[in-house]
Amino acid sequence: MDAETRFRALFDSAYPALRRYARNRGLAGVDGEDLVAGALEIAWRRIDDVPVDDPLPWLYVVAHNLWRNQTRKDRRRSEILARFPASPPASGDPADLPHDALRAALESLSEDDQEVLRLIAWDGLTPAQVATVMGCTPVAARSRLHRARNRLAERLGLDPRVQQAGPARQKQGDDTDLKEVS
Repeated sequence: MDAETRFRALFDSAYPALRRYARNRGLAGVDGEDLVAGALEIAWRRIDDVPVDDPLPWLYVVAHNLWRNQTRKDRRRSEILARFPASPPASGDPADLPHDALRAALESLSEDDQEVLRLIAWDGLTPAQVATVMGCTPVAARSRLHRARNRLAERLGLDPRVQQAGPARQKQGDDTDLKEVS
């Protein structure tokens, strides 16, 4: 049996068990999927090392090691962040906000507001391109963008006029306010 066929069989048989493993460790949604994907990626790269008779225990060891590594990373990150508490932005500039605050404010908006802001800030589309994606006119897209920016600024406790002001060289649709949030 070739490596690809063997991996496909392994994937089909092990995926539900690995999902259960992740769920039983308190990993739901994307975190659980990441653990399963990581374990299966390692199995693919090391397919010759995976036992043919009973691969599940080997995969559990891989998943357990990935889970422990992620837990250690998360704990170290929390400890570091606890040593350096975030201070409120002095300038009122959205770029100075902690990423968690910006992410929480963005997630508190409606799905349409989030999408228009992401399309502009993260995907680099112009309002005309956003209009095509959202199925509206360019004028409506600019209006939605304006309202979404104002609502985001309001959630962040910022003056909307500060958020909309940008460098003179900034072209319309080239918004950097949210680019750093991922």
